[in-house]
Amino acid sequence: MSQRVKETIPGPRGGILARHLTAYEADPAGFLDDCRRRYGDVFRFDTGVVVVTDPELVTEVLARTNRDSVPNANPLQGGRFPTAEQTRRWMDARQLAAPIFRSAALPGRLPVVRAALAADLDALDGAWFDPAEECWAICVRALLPLYLPDESPALVDAVLGSFDAARGAAEAAVRVPSWMPSRLRRRVRDADQRVRDTLSPMLEAPAEGPGEGPDEGSARTGTMLGHIRAQPDAVPADIAMGAMGFTLLGAIGTMGAAWCWILYHLAAHPDAARRIRAEAGTATGVDDDPARALPYTWAFAQEVLRVRPPAWLLGRDAVTAVTLGGFEVPAGTAVMFSPYLMHHDERWWADDPHRFAPERWLDGARPHAPGAYLPFASGPRGCLGSHLGLAVLALTAAHITTRQELDVPELESITTYFGPSTLTPSGMRARLTAR
Repeated sequence: MSQRVKETIPGPRGGILARHLTAYEADPAGFLDDCRRRYGDVFRFDTGVVVVTDPELVTEVLARTNRDSVPNANPLQGGRFPTAEQTRRWMDARQLAAPIFRSAALPGRLPVVRAALAADLDALDGAWFDPAEECWAICVRALLPLYLPDESPALVDAVLGSFDAARGAAEAAVRVPSWMPSRLRRRVRDADQRVRDTLSPMLEAPAEGPGEGPDEGSARTGTMLGHIRAQPDAVPADIAMGAMGFTLLGAIGTMGAAWCWILYHLAAHPDAARRIRAEAGTATGVDDDPARALPYTWAFAQEVLRVRPPAWLLGRDAVTAVTLGGFEVPAGTAVMFSPYLMHHDERWWADDPHRFAPERWLDGARPHAPGAYLPFASGPRGCLGSHLGLAVLALTAAHITTRQELDVPELESITTYFGPSTLTPSGMRARLTAR
């Protein structure tokens, strides 16, 4: 990112030590929105960093992923771009994993997902807890039935350890050369290796016979492990590991943060919670098609993701020079975009985007401009499990409203933490009590 973005791109001046960095840290979303209003939908945040806020341009950036840009370079690798071969093999892992996350493949596993989710929610009975501390483990255990036919506490612990290490690295904003010794880098690598060591024996074990693929009808139907074992040709170890371990790791942050906001908005909007309870109490066919069986609950989850998109700030690193909105953006520039800003921009929404309104999703018409709703990104690196993620959020809301009483005191004191990787509630305490 040493090449300076051309000065024709407007934006605050003064470099990384300028006053605007302090203003950004005090109110990240507010500062970016103010810049958008001052400078337009393409503005320079700093040397080598450009922010784009027009959905059409953001869609263009995402569609070019793997061609003109790559996801922001990993600071734990010295900020280096992935090689073409690394990109190809990661995309191979995504392609291998994709059938497990198809909407049509989910009904076979949703009963187990729902049971795991219910068990964790019921286990919280009567105790005060911080959702931002409990959410990660709950989401790992809810997702695990898609990966393995049986429970695996060792894998849960390994994945949570890896996620915690990566989150700590993101919070520390490490930007050091890859050759420089780093305790934090070693922690991340050791945690990732623990995931590999836990998964390797599972992947190396022989298949237990037919019925392990996503389209078979056995009790092991639809698991990622069975799908990998059922491939006609041996799957390279790194691709199998990517499909098994690192798609799971990639889903935790987004789903976990969104899970916290489901609880917050159930407490903040009791009328919506009552409507969900009435709908869920009489619904049938939830495991077959939760979106059809629970239309208002599904809309509630969509609205939560709009108001508080967990991945609030995303980016791509340009590997070639590109033109965006008439501005030339040099190779090496970080192109950032904020789903949060687009989700709250009056220009892109038919109804007031500052109002919490699940009903905006119910009449069948798209309530926003194309590309303005990005809770799970899009393009070649978009989230594979977006439908599953919505299902877990809707099932959480349905279970809590029908089976438990939710108490969240002092809602007005809860703030939004705009972290480097996720958007989470800060200062929130909750209690679930069986009805």
